Amino acid sequence: MKFSNRMKAAVLLLSIGVTAACANGGKSGGSGGLVFVGAGGSYQAAQQKAFLDPYTTSTGVKIQQDSPLSYPKLRAMVDAKNVTWDVMEGLPQFALANCGKYLEKIDYNVVDVSGVDKKLVSDCAVPDMRSAYMLVYNTKKYGANGPKSWADFFDTKKFPGKRGVMNMANQGNLEVALMADGVKPADIYPIDYNRAFRKLDSIRKDTVFLSTGAEQQQALATGRVDMMMAAWPGRAYDAEKQGASLTAVWNQPLLYWDVLVVPKGTKHKAEVMKFLNTVVSADAQTRLAESYAYAPINNASKPNYSPLQEKYIPHGQDNGTGFWRNENWWAQNLDDATAKWTKWAAG
Repeated sequence: MKFSNRMKAAVLLLSIGVTAACANGGKSGGSGGLVFVGAGGSYQAAQQKAFLDPYTTSTGVKIQQDSPLSYPKLRAMVDAKNVTWDVMEGLPQFALANCGKYLEKIDYNVVDVSGVDKKLVSDCAVPDMRSAYMLVYNTKKYGANGPKSWADFFDTKKFPGKRGVMNMANQGNLEVALMADGVKPADIYPIDYNRAFRKLDSIRKDTVFLSTGAEQQQALATGRVDMMMAAWPGRAYDAEKQGASLTAVWNQPLLYWDVLVVPKGTKHKAEVMKFLNTVVSADAQTRLAESYAYAPINNASKPNYSPLQEKYIPHGQDNGTGFWRNENWWAQNLDDATAKWTKWAAG
């Protein structure tokens, strides 16, 4: 049977309406859906379980996902005034350096951070987890007498083996090198590049450079590296879940937190703020903490950790030997530090 022109037009309009509704998170009107951008892997899966799915269940707003997070892509979207992302995982230093230009300011009339440590909150970012860069080593390699400090990590005679190092300037490597060289945490910033790189030179021939969290996890799980400098606890946790024999050393861990940011020009700013308000709630933070090896940022959150999670969760180390990464310093010096790191890593 042949359609008349009028019927074809009606079908076309109906198709357009259905497509628009799907693109709008299943709502044909209202605030529509959101696009969440994460780091991918098991951590983003934990965020989906803790943040995304519960929000959709309670509000009906569907959330599409994308990964990996990309600062250059976010900047390009904003510059082109074609922003398709609504909320993205990131580092506090990026939020501090780009607030108001590439990122929307957070509406704290909507987002309730009264239960959050104020040092974790900034104008253009809300925290979504806290953790620490730490020393992790393979117990099959070193037994019960493995490295106990950053100085031990750099002692290749006492502890021979391959050292995993993330090939990034801002992942704790420079700070760790300085601590291993005797610098007190209170004196780390501003970073003494020459001293840090001299110390790093001492392990260059034993270093395995890693570029992604997935690569770090695989290297720990397969024994490609015998110890990891400034390890990401979530990845070490996943590697041990896969059967790796690992232990974590809580001696001078570099404490940090991750944030969620909102690209400047999002079409769903009001909805994003409502979403962020649920992310920082005690319930959502408990769900995330119990799904992964990161600590909550809401002081009212009281998660029940498994014994394996307990190994990789910071518990009060910020009041002991641990210290917080200086995000303000990194916001001002990231480009310079990255250029110096890239030159050093290239040999």
